Formats: sequence, structure tokens, C-alpha cells
Amino acid sequence: MPAIRTLETSRKHPSAVREAPATSQFQPEIQGLRAVAVLLVVLYHLWPERLTGGYVGVDVFFVISGFLITSHMYREVQDGSTLGLTRFWARRIRRLLPASLLVLLVSLVAAFLWIPSTLWEVAARQIGASALYVQNWVLATDSVDYSAQHNDASAVQHYWSLSVEEQFYFVWPLLVALLLYIARRPAVASKLGPLSSPRGMMIAGIAFVGATSLIYSVVLTAQSPSVAYFVTPTRVWEFAAGGLAALIFNGRQYSGRLATSLAWAGVALIAYAALTFDSGTPFPGWTAMLPVLGTALVFICSGNPARMTPRWWLSRRPAIFLGDVSYGVYLWHWPLIVVLPFVLRHDLGTWEKLLILLASTLLAWITKLTVEDPLRRGRLLKKSLRAYLFAAVGMVLTVAMCFGLTSAAYSESSPDRSAELGACYGPGALDPANGCGPVIGKETPSPAPALVAKQNTQPLHPGCQADAAGTDIVSCDLGVDASQAKETVAIVGDSHATAWYPALETLAKDRSWHIKTYTKSSCPVTAAVRIQASEKTDSNQRDCLAWGQKVARELAGNKSVGTIFAASYSTAFSFESPDNESFKDPAVDGFAKVWRQWLAAGKKVVVFDDVPRTTGEYVPTCLARQQDALACAVPVNKAIPPNTAITNAAKAMSAEGVKRVVLRNQFCDNKLCYPVVGSMIVYRDFSHISAEYARALAPYIAKQLP
Repeated sequence: MPAIRTLETSRKHPSAVREAPATSQFQPEIQGLRAVAVLLVVLYHLWPERLTGGYVGVDVFFVISGFLITSHMYREVQDGSTLGLTRFWARRIRRLLPASLLVLLVSLVAAFLWIPSTLWEVAARQIGASALYVQNWVLATDSVDYSAQHNDASAVQHYWSLSVEEQFYFVWPLLVALLLYIARRPAVASKLGPLSSPRGMMIAGIAFVGATSLIYSVVLTAQSPSVAYFVTPTRVWEFAAGGLAALIFNGRQYSGRLATSLAWAGVALIAYAALTFDSGTPFPGWTAMLPVLGTALVFICSGNPARMTPRWWLSRRPAIFLGDVSYGVYLWHWPLIVVLPFVLRHDLGTWEKLLILLASTLLAWITKLTVEDPLRRGRLLKKSLRAYLFAAVGMVLTVAMCFGLTSAAYSESSPDRSAELGACYGPGALDPANGCGPVIGKETPSPAPALVAKQNTQPLHPGCQADAAGTDIVSCDLGVDASQAKETVAIVGDSHATAWYPALETLAKDRSWHIKTYTKSSCPVTAAVRIQASEKTDSNQRDCLAWGQKVARELAGNKSVGTIFAASYSTAFSFESPDNESFKDPAVDGFAKVWRQWLAAGKKVVVFDDVPRTTGEYVPTCLARQQDALACAVPVNKAIPPNTAITNAAKAMSAEGVKRVVLRNQFCDNKLCYPVVGSMIVYRDFSHISAEYARALAPYIAKQLP
């Protein structure tokens, strides 16, 4: 940690707010704040339902980094030396990369040994991104990518904040160098007056950058909170706040009763945010000002070392020790949280969580003694060139091993046995007439779980499903060309309708269909308002209703479309009447109203029963970690609940001409609904059927069509 001047307290006039004289270059309360920050984060990750806002510990770290790095660079300017950018970055490499790369490599090995192969690709991608310090941008992209939103947390997901810090460490010195260059221009000095000094220019420039970042953070947090949480520009102002505290007060701290009260107020702001914020708090917009301001107040007003002041508490040996190893604790705790449940084969209990807390601290201490300190202070990386070579080799090695892990995941696939198994491959295994033996099959699943899970991140028809937000219609053309088709059909609904694309494409080959797609994430086509409990605002509800109305009108007026297929994950939603209409049963009547509109326009309406529900876990992952596939099966009464709205609506509308496609017997027998049928994996995630199973169901669908 760069040295910072500590200012001791004068014992005269205890009620005054005044500067304290400098006596040392070490501020123990900063190490104590690091201890507080890492404890908040670790306890939040272990008990998120109790310390709901513990994620603000990351923001405390950001302010500390801005304070220390800016102080260090300004001291170099005061001493008359140059910033020495290459030396600065080499110091960052020596300080941060050895432990970081070590934990990444250990996480990679742990993934190979204990984590199911279905998660290897995600783990490898995130470990590689973490090695290159772009993990935050990967997570920001995934947060708006529907196919990646439900990815399980990887063992290095916490590296997003380290990526933000490393990007800051790279850009911040360049900004300071630019400001100093401007300050030293005679033409500038004559116009700016007091601001033309190095300190004045740094304060003005950093304040401008910080204010711009804060405004952007507030705006983006309101528009896209999941993206705003991870991207670097929304966090720059937090570093800037620490930098401004360092420059404006320039090594001064305040003591006296009022100052001590303000320091306690800073602690209280951090604690309030940690205890009251939760996943629904808009963050890191204006709400992040609480922990940021609190941290700055502790810096500025901790000049009083008297007993029971914030500085006294933050300077105790346990706090200093935890602050010293806080970087290692942050690195180690999350891989333990993610990997240990796979090793133990059950969720973490209280004792396991306490063990993780202890083990993280122990591993951090050992890492500091054996890796961090020797490489930071030793001769091996003393020269800047060696430090850069170490970083390059470490990053390349880690990324190469990530490619190896991904390749290993897909090399597990068993050979295609479909021709050999015949009618017993896939849904035919549930037909007693085929005499196939175990429903799940005697062979290992083909394709392998990892390949089936890959369909979540690499969809067959990218861009053919509208996002949850917005009302624009996204439509693709599948099947045979419209000029050669005997009939044009449409498929409408949410992502469960998208999952039926492979089945309809198979039918299109036999029946010369041209297929028009009208699907949208989490949005069934219904006249009712669909409610999804996980949504924090009702904007998607409004968008879904408006989009559904547009699709209903467009298809009713499209004379080329003769048959409309509808599907939905309707058990995932509840339904309410819209403002302008009152339905007796919104779950059923909303679908019925749309279907009547299509029937009146001369269309045939074909409705897929909703597919059976699963355990809620990704089915390929469950299969990859369980020795017995039946452990991933679900009893029929739970897999097919009575509140299946789209099925109930199709039943109610059958007399009016709605055709219902019933495939219960291709998923379940009298007792269980299966994750694997005839050595074919049924689901690609927690609810969507796999492409292979959809194609295999095409003959069963064909039998029920006119």
C-alpha cells in the first residue's frame, strides 16, 4: 500500500475542529476501513438475507483506492519527480497480480475437479476475462443477454470489482499526467490563475471527471441497473471522491469533538447502507453516495486517536491484521463459497459458512507471506521489465488453460447412438409398446450435458426473439421459402415458444411450411397483464401487454398466415385484468380473447401444453453432478401443477376450434417427469426443452395436427 501521512491529534481545545500535525506516513484507520469493507462483502456473500447491503464494501474499497493512489501521485509531483507511469504500473503488477493469478489458477483446477462440466465453459470464459481484467464488462454483457442471464455464478465472479480497479489504475495516471501537462503550459497558467497549479488543475480535472461519472451513473442506474452495476464509467466518481479528499485536504486530518462526531457519522453512513440496502436498491446511482461520503468522512475526520474514537477502533490489531490480508480474503472467499457445495454435495450450512470465513482469512495470510510479500519486495520482479513479462506470461498461461477447460467439457460427449437405439432413443422410451427398459435409457446421454447446456449461450436462431424490454416486433422466417410453401404458419409466445422452433422446422420439411416467428422473452401473447414476481418494476408488464396486442393485430390481419401455434411458460406468471377490461379469470380469459380474434379472422389456432416443470436447477448441470439421473426427476403432481394457464385456456376453448397439442406422455409416466428420456436430455436449462428433444417430438406433434 502506498504510504500516506498520518496526522496526530492535538490535545488542546478538544471541542474544536482543527488540523492535526503530521507525524507519520501511515494511517492505521485506512487498514481498519479495509477490514470493514472486506467483512461487509464476505458476510453479505455468506448471509445475503441478513446483511442485505453488504455489497457496499466494494464501494469503500474504491474510495480507498482513489484516495491512496491520488495521494501517492501528488506526493511524487510535490517531490519534483516525474510520475513514472511505467514504474507505477509495475508496482501495481507486483502488488496485485501474483495473488490474483494464483487464485484464478486454483479456481480453474477446482472447476475441473469438482464443478459439473456444464459449467466449465462459463467458468473458463470468466476466469479468462478476470485474468485480462475485463470481467466486469463480461458480466455487464451477460446481464442483458437473456441466454446468459441465468448462468450459475462462477468461482471468479467477484473479480468484476478487481477489473474495475485495474482499469482505474491504468487510466488514472494518464489523466493526472494530462492535467499536469496542461498546468505546465504557460498559456494555460495565465488564463486559469490559481487553477493552473498542479494541485489546482488536478482538483478541477478530477472534479469534472467525477461529476460526469456521477451523472452517468444516476442515469444508467435508472435505465439499466444490471449494466450500471458492473461497468467502469458508473464507478469512476467513487475513485474520484477519494482522490478529491486526498487533494483538497492534502494530508490534513481534523480532530476535536465535532470532527470525531463527523467520523462516527461516516461510519454510521456505511453501516446504514450495509444494513438497509438490498437487491432492490437502485445502485450505484445516487444511493452509492452514502458509503462513499461515509468513507471520505472517516479519512478526513479521524485525527483524534483517543480511546473509543473511530480511529481507535479501526487501529486495533485485529482490524489492522484483517486490513493487511483483506485483498487475499476477498480473492479466496468467493471460490470457496461456490466450489464447496459441489464438494460436499449439499448447500452450505452455518458451520460451513463459518469455516469459509476462517479458511479465507488463513489462506489470505499464507498467500501474503508466501506469494504477495516475496514477489512484491523481492528481487525477482524488482525490475519493471520483469514485472511486465510476469504479467504477460501469467495472463497468457491462464487464458490458454481456460481454452483447455472448455475443450475438455465438449470432449465428454458420447458418440451418436441414435441409429442403434432406434425407437428407444428419445421420447419413444416412454412408450411401453417399444419395450425399451429404463425410461432414462441404458446409455450415457447423447449429446452430453455440456453440449446441451451450450444451447443457452449459443441459440440456434440468434436474434429471433425480442428482449423483455420494449414493444418492437422481432420476426424471423424459418422453414421453406415462402414462394415454395404450401402453407405459412406462425409461432407466438415467450421463450418457451422459441424452444419449439426445432420441432416446427422438422415439420416444415415434411409439410412444406413457411414459418413466421413472433416471440419475446418472458412474454406470452395474452390480453391479460402477465405478472412476474422477479421483476422490480412494471415497465416490462406494460411492454409485454403492448407487444402482445401488436402481435395479435398483425397476425389477425395477415392473410398469408393460415395456422398460429402458441406456447408459453405460463406457470411462471400470474395474470391480472388490464385497466380497460375486467376478466372473470384473467389467466384463461386473456389467452381466450386473443385466440378468438384469430379464429374470427379465419386462422387455425394450435396450442402447446406447457412443458412439465423441473426441480428449478439447470437439468444438464443436475445430470452432470448426480450419479443417478432419477435424482433430477420430478413427481408428476409437482411437474404439472393445476395452474397451467395456457393449458387450461386451450381446454376451455377446444369447443370453439382451438387445437391442443398434448405431449404429457412424452415427458412423464404415471409417477415421474424425467430429465432424460431414452438417453436424450429433455431440457437445456431449468425449463426450456432441448433442441434435440424438440425435434424428437415432431412426429408426436404431427399425429395431433389435421
